[in-house]
Amino acid sequence: MSRTLLPAGAPGTVLGTPAAPLRPYVLGYRGYRLALRQPLRRLEVPTDVLTVAFAFEGTMSLTDAVSPAPAAAFGSVPAGLRRTATIAEHTGVLHGLAVSLTPQGAFRAFGPLAGELGGHWAEAGEVLGPRLRALTDRLAHAPNWPARFAMLDGYFGALFAYGPDWDPSVHWVWRQLRRSHGLVPIGTLVQGTGWSRRRLELRFREHLGLAPKQAAGILRLQHTLTVLTAAEDRPAGDRPGGDRLTGAALAARCGYYDQSHLDRSFRAMVGCSPREFLASRRTAAALPEPAGRVSDRVAGRVTSTLLNTCG
Repeated sequence: MSRTLLPAGAPGTVLGTPAAPLRPYVLGYRGYRLALRQPLRRLEVPTDVLTVAFAFEGTMSLTDAVSPAPAAAFGSVPAGLRRTATIAEHTGVLHGLAVSLTPQGAFRAFGPLAGELGGHWAEAGEVLGPRLRALTDRLAHAPNWPARFAMLDGYFGALFAYGPDWDPSVHWVWRQLRRSHGLVPIGTLVQGTGWSRRRLELRFREHLGLAPKQAAGILRLQHTLTVLTAAEDRPAGDRPGGDRLTGAALAARCGYYDQSHLDRSFRAMVGCSPREFLASRRTAAALPEPAGRVSDRVAGRVTSTLLNTCG
């Protein structure tokens, strides 16, 4: 477990590493305490990560970025896999902690409830029960961030010790999807499991909350974002010919028919074009702390941007 000396009341963001036995299921802890002078809006793109946010102060308003509706305000909230991006906004005052779980970890911790979270938001206490509300209170009154991370280790360690495992066939399907960045044909997955297409979809939804095709779309999007941002961050002198990665080259590399297919798919899931998404991250990177310097929530994944130019 990583430790930090930052007091619990100090502003900023603190990252915590879960205890070694939890790491197959818990990707990380993220503590935050913000006191900004103005509201902050973020675009959270689809990922293969489930998040449980524990709120100590402030609420977060959430709405779909692709099909906007009146935003709903939440305190502590478990967020399952979503195939479209989320607009998250708060007043500028926000204090809490978020836990990033793999889909397997969420199922082991919460059982079939993890599948029911797919595509939905809900107040955590209403979905996950009074034990989670009690944990939120204990976390809020802990003396520092390391103490909070230790509490989370204990809480999730106990859940994982007796929680259910994924069906082996679901695990195999997920492994094939991740290995191919979502490009393995669904027919291949049907043949590999010996299930019907309908049974595969039902079992996958029970475990992850989404159909295999939708989960594949998330993995392909994440691969696209990884390639896109890596090319953006590479110095011009390190690029062949000194040029940025073209839309056609990106599409070919990430399994889209052409650039038009890439743009349509990206906009359908994120709510803006790849060019607009990159522009938003560049603008955010130029802003002073703490409002700027967009920090992705999970190491190794592109998760966020501030809503400056995107959308």
